[in-house]
Amino acid sequence: MSWLSKFSGGGKAAAAAAAAKGAQPTTPPTIVIDHTEYVPEEFAIGSFRLRPYEGDLIARQQFDFRMVFDLGEDPVDVACHGLVVKMTPETGLVARYKSPQPFYEKKLMDYIRAWKGL
Repeated sequence: MSWLSKFSGGGKAAAAAAAAKGAQPTTPPTIVIDHTEYVPEEFAIGSFRLRPYEGDLIARQQFDFRMVFDLGEDPVDVACHGLVVKMTPETGLVARYKSPQPFYEKKLMDYIRAWKGL
């Protein structure tokens, strides 16, 4: 144990912060398009894939959606703007989205770190 860690609590602060965030999420954020909730088959920063998708969007269409997730005890509902990259029955809906406002972008990054176990 280092000299500095004796004064800072020996890593107890990091453990307490992790415990305060709650259980590790097991699913990606929920995507809400036209009041319909979807769990993405694939999710990454800046893009996602929904399969099956039963809505009215078409390729190259811009759309608004909401991204919903729980960060510990804190429910987060973020308004986002996306673009349909590809839409076929085989691939489903593949979309890119713009980063949300910085406050929500940080919350999303914290959620993804917890979900991926980083």
